[in-house]
Amino acid sequence: MRIRRSTERILTTHAGSLPQPDDLKEMVVAKNNGQPYDQEVLARRVRSAVAEVVKKQLDCGLDIINDGELGKPNFSRYVRERLSGFAERPAKPEERPSMIFGRDLVEFPEYFQKRFGTMRGENVWRVFCNGPLKYVGHAAVQAEIVTFNLKNAQKGCF
Repeated sequence: MRIRRSTERILTTHAGSLPQPDDLKEMVVAKNNGQPYDQEVLARRVRSAVAEVVKKQLDCGLDIINDGELGKPNFSRYVRERLSGFAERPAKPEERPSMIFGRDLVEFPEYFQKRFGTMRGENVWRVFCNGPLKYVGHAAVQAEIVTFNLKNAQKGCF
């Protein structure tokens, strides 16, 4: 990996997830919800979406690019897929969702209705630690190394 430095200007990047194309989002949601999806079609679409988002980052003049987390549903799910020792259950109606925007869900229900299709977070799950935490994502990270080869994405080669 080449370290980038500059004494002329501040190098730029972005943090967090970038918007997923609608077709990719549908496949990622299906995978996340345990619904049927074509693994090979998803892998190909993630590769092409990463190539697209890398090009956009380069076109914007970003110095430090990334995959935009396009193949992941969200950070919480990503962590739960890579670590064991968690149990999940749906939030009970009387419980305020324990997510970062749980209070906002109550105060701004219209926004969440539009974004998630829910007024109170019916699709929200509670997560509990129920055993020792252990990293179990070795195969997934190896697949990402192949899928998210940013050098190839920069060249448009997938």
